[in-house]
Amino acid sequence: MIVQLARVVLVAAGALGGFVGSQNIDLSSQTGYSDRFVIIVFIILGASIGYVFGGIIGRELTSAFQSAKERIVSLDTSSLILGVIGLLVGLLVAFLISSAIFSYIERPKWLGLIATILLYVFCSYAAMSLFMLPGRDIALHLGMAGSAPVATRPPKLLDTSAIIDGRFAELARSGLLDGPLRVPRFVLIELQTLADSADDTRRARGRRGLDLLTTLAAGDDAVQVLEADFPEVPTVDAKLVRLGLATGGSVVTVDYNLSKVARVEGVHVINVNEAAEALRPVLLPGDGLHITVAKEGKEKGQGVGYLEDGTMVVVADGDGAIGSEADVEVTSVLQTSAGRMIFARLKAGS
Repeated sequence: MIVQLARVVLVAAGALGGFVGSQNIDLSSQTGYSDRFVIIVFIILGASIGYVFGGIIGRELTSAFQSAKERIVSLDTSSLILGVIGLLVGLLVAFLISSAIFSYIERPKWLGLIATILLYVFCSYAAMSLFMLPGRDIALHLGMAGSAPVATRPPKLLDTSAIIDGRFAELARSGLLDGPLRVPRFVLIELQTLADSADDTRRARGRRGLDLLTTLAAGDDAVQVLEADFPEVPTVDAKLVRLGLATGGSVVTVDYNLSKVARVEGVHVINVNEAAEALRPVLLPGDGLHITVAKEGKEKGQGVGYLEDGTMVVVADGDGAIGSEADVEVTSVLQTSAGRMIFARLKAGS
């Protein structure tokens, strides 16, 4: 709509400019064409230029409008009210300063005009930024004690993988996810696309995520949809990182690569796998385990089993125990940010 409106305005302005230009430039005597033909040519030329520039300007205005809309949507009501109050205070301060000082700048007049415009812009922006500081930041500036209310805490932005995984719900119930849970609209659309997929596995994953969100759509800790999007950003992960930067929120995910990219971009990340890894009991060399050796390992003679939480246990010389339960002794533990791997050997007599 903005693009069409910009084109209409600039086409009209271009046509008018072409008409005025045809009156000021005498091409009839130089080219031999009639005045009416020259006027029509200039009007068409001006309208064409206006159409081209109208599309360019309209698209830029649309992008700016979407960015402003997403910024406003991400703010709560109190921040918007404080922003309006800050704008009014900034305009008042700029008016008082300009009335007292810039009235002395009589020549050149353009200098006084530019200085006045810059003063209004600076005062308005500074006052809005000051008034829209989160409540906890204001408390810190004023030296006030006490914890911030929940509404001012940064949101926790749920990724598609975290929703399908489902463990974030338990973290939220236990109080480990401090702050409101939000699902961006583009993440919800990706979940719906998965739920409508022709692939059975993808469809089941998508429906699992939607079912979980449905169960968490009510109550004090309800997961709410955040109306935000970045049309110029192609992927959901990149949009989530951009949204985290814009809102100051934390990205909740189980995606290892997204965690790394978001941290490089300066976004706080809560990786559910890392949280679960930190809560697992510590295993030391010499500890005993009772596992089922499920399959052969990559190296000759190795057997592989799994703990209840899915941790892989590589058993040296365990190929003879494949398909049966065995008591093993931990020899070493390999810990990485992507997960944990346990190396063990069969206990004597197993």
